[in-house]
Amino acid sequence: MLASSRLIKSSWIAVEVTKERAERVLVVETYIAVSPLERNYEAGQYEKVLGCVRGVLARHPEIDRASILSMHRGAGCTALFREEAHEAA
Repeated sequence: MLASSRLIKSSWIAVEVTKERAERVLVVETYIAVSPLERNYEAGQYEKVLGCVRGVLARHPEIDRASILSMHRGAGCTALFREEAHEAA
C-alpha cells in the first residue's frame, strides 16, 4: 500500500478488545485531510487513499474495519476519523 500511494505515511494493525469481541483495525496515517469540512481537503487525493484502503480490506477479510489518521498540512495536529463497523442484524 505504501508503494502504490505516496499520500500514505504509514499503516498498522491495531487490536481492540471488548468483553464481547476483538476487532482488528487497519490504521492508515495520511498526509491529507479526510473530511470535506476541513481546510486542505483534497477530494481526488482522498479517493486515492480510500481506494488503497478498500483494496487492503477486500484482500484481507480478517481485518474488521479501517481508520484513517490524517496529518493536516500546516496545522500541526491530527484527527482520527473512524468508520463504524456495521452491526450484524
